[in-house]
Amino acid sequence: MRRIKSLVIATAMAIALTLLSCDKDQVTIPVEESSLVVEKDVLSKITSLHFNPNGIKKVMINDIDGTQKAMYLVEDDIMLSKSQIMDMGLHGGIQNKQYRTNNLVTSTNVIRVVGYTGNNQYGLSATAQTGLQYAVNNYNNENLSIRFILSFGTSWRANDILVYVDNSINPDPNRSAGIAGFPSNGYPFTRVRINNGANLTQTNQQLEHLLAHEIGHCIGLRHTDWNTRKTCGENSNEGVSNNGLVYIPGTAGPGGDPNSIMNACYPANTDGEWSNLDRVALNYLY
Repeated sequence: MRRIKSLVIATAMAIALTLLSCDKDQVTIPVEESSLVVEKDVLSKITSLHFNPNGIKKVMINDIDGTQKAMYLVEDDIMLSKSQIMDMGLHGGIQNKQYRTNNLVTSTNVIRVVGYTGNNQYGLSATAQTGLQYAVNNYNNENLSIRFILSFGTSWRANDILVYVDNSINPDPNRSAGIAGFPSNGYPFTRVRINNGANLTQTNQQLEHLLAHEIGHCIGLRHTDWNTRKTCGENSNEGVSNNGLVYIPGTAGPGGDPNSIMNACYPANTDGEWSNLDRVALNYLY
């Protein structure tokens, strides 16, 4: 695997460039400001589920299929609809260890992933396509009970995971970003969006890491360092809920796993490969 050499201009910039985050900016689609206020019932439900209520955003998403819908951005890179939030329940209590969502893929054992290649602003670069291939291979190499089938093109089915470029999630070309969501009704979340900062400037291995991470959210995995976000140079707690803080036996727990693909941020020299504990988690769940 090739390593990335960063040009150190100043100490502050060096620190910034060592971490590539799946943090997002608010989608900037012109709508009335009042329509983007997080409703009291949604905020109350999110708080009751022990998610971190700070920084929750309601955003209007222009989907690749031309539709527009309101979604809620929770804990930086998870998109939830209002129905998903309101239908959640706090099952089994709260545990303070490494966790997954309570919603997993149970309605199918074959997951189709489509890398969008349209000749427009949504199309994946050749490097991103390679990174996606690597990411899907890493899942299939684990011989899980779910199997991923990858294709590239401009058509997809209702329950496919469509991977494409959406620069509105973070229009800064110098900053990598990706976004996904949680499973529902037994099927994976169906959209993985990356911005052009990732699509055009990241390496195969960085995109392999980013896309494996976002697909991990689609099948029910949460950030390994949820309780500190220390891989992002932070000391903050994302909050917990039945949809996330369910301990995966044999994994790191609160101490975290510095090499996990599912950490909130990753180093520029990532090789994009699972850590040993990532493999434990995947093979336990699937």
